[in-house]
Amino acid sequence: MSIPSVVGIPSEMKLGEVDYSLPPDARSYSVKVMASNVQSVASPPISLVSAAAGAPTTTPQFVSQNVFFDLPCGQSPSTFLDTRFSTISFKATLTCSVTGTGSTITSAYLRSGAYSFFDRAYITGGSGQILEDIQEYGLNYDTLTALQINPAVRDSMAMGYGFLSDTGNQGNQGHSWLALTARAPTTADVETHSYSFPLLSGLLGMGSDKFLNIGRLNKLQFALQTATELPISILCAGAMTAGTITITLSDIALNLEYCDIGASAIGMLDATLIDGNSYIHGVSYRTSAVAMPAVVGNQSLLAGIRGSSVKSLFARFVDGGAINTTNSFNSKYDSKNPLATSLNYNIGGLKYPNNPVNPLIAPASAFRNTQMAIGSFNNSAFGSSLVPAFYCKLAAGGTASSTTLGGTQDANYTLGTANTALAQFIYGENLEVVAKKSLMSGISCVNAPVFIEINTSTAPTNAQQVYVTAMVDAVFIHNVRTGDIQVRM
Repeated sequence: MSIPSVVGIPSEMKLGEVDYSLPPDARSYSVKVMASNVQSVASPPISLVSAAAGAPTTTPQFVSQNVFFDLPCGQSPSTFLDTRFSTISFKATLTCSVTGTGSTITSAYLRSGAYSFFDRAYITGGSGQILEDIQEYGLNYDTLTALQINPAVRDSMAMGYGFLSDTGNQGNQGHSWLALTARAPTTADVETHSYSFPLLSGLLGMGSDKFLNIGRLNKLQFALQTATELPISILCAGAMTAGTITITLSDIALNLEYCDIGASAIGMLDATLIDGNSYIHGVSYRTSAVAMPAVVGNQSLLAGIRGSSVKSLFARFVDGGAINTTNSFNSKYDSKNPLATSLNYNIGGLKYPNNPVNPLIAPASAFRNTQMAIGSFNNSAFGSSLVPAFYCKLAAGGTASSTTLGGTQDANYTLGTANTALAQFIYGENLEVVAKKSLMSGISCVNAPVFIEINTSTAPTNAQQVYVTAMVDAVFIHNVRTGDIQVRM
């Protein structure tokens, strides 16, 4: 039996062909867009006072501030935004207004990375409509870096992302603060860190699959909303009787790469457009938060996720209660197994997976599902930094594994958290019909409500805050004649 294959030669042997060439008048240039409404964002005075060893008595707060960036638009019809090179850059500076007394600070670490300073990012079009809105921006970024970047790569990118550079390749936390390490801060302290990391966006950043013809847009505004809680985990060595610091973000900029392909090339492009419409496929994220009571038995929690094409779902479980080593020392950036013996999603009455996993006895199966949800279907393509010590963390009320518990839970499970590392139990589920093969390849959740179903045989000590994130397809429709842009998501 013959195989119906066309006879040909490898592309490496097609010596009579050459790749395309851009017109001689094409050029590219960098554009640095500074914030249009503020020059800096400063926290209120942060008290380091503590009654004993542990976190400061008053949870350190930041300030929720919208930072707007007006992108240069409409300069030339042949100008495009190369979304592969879009980055956010800024500096964070620590100053001290009241010298620490009574004890010292053992250590302080930025939670996850520099992106944790931001809780939301959204894009507004010319007519005022919101084209993309990513809630829990820092938390989503943390999920992606945990599942896509291996420890060695984290170390090599630590400067820009604000990661902790760990010579043992075992770290998943942000960098330390020297003024808050084995000492009490003084009024002479001024410590600055600079950051620059890729923009997470389905239209302007690394989630987009095409260039944006920004020269034929009327207006486009990008906004970042800073975090309400200071994303720094501070551990006091003992009772601090005084000490006040301030964290200031400055030089906040959106760094873009523009490409002008010239008049002749834009004419060839226009000839391919129907009714002047161009299409960009992007991947974006929608997040909702739901409370999980601390009870025994089955629970079905409505996630409130909507989308025409949901590619994957991810859940994170934050131990409630006071910030301490028993609960979640790193606040919402810690995620632990809520003592679940069964875990699955329910969409329109159908379970995903159809045979729910038991993450307590089989975290490897839960981890494999999460691996598939991020789009990695073989081990060589998986770049996770989630080692078992970070992934296998139990909520308060659980029991650390021992030689006598092998029949009820995996041997890797431990209790407690620390400011030196994040607990990162993340449960994901792949929902693509045919993975990575088509546009709008996920499940429609427009009219099908999304629930997360959990069964516990032991009640956790605290209620859990559950963050459910949907990875969704987005199609941006840009009419180059009117300059209008719309989104289908």
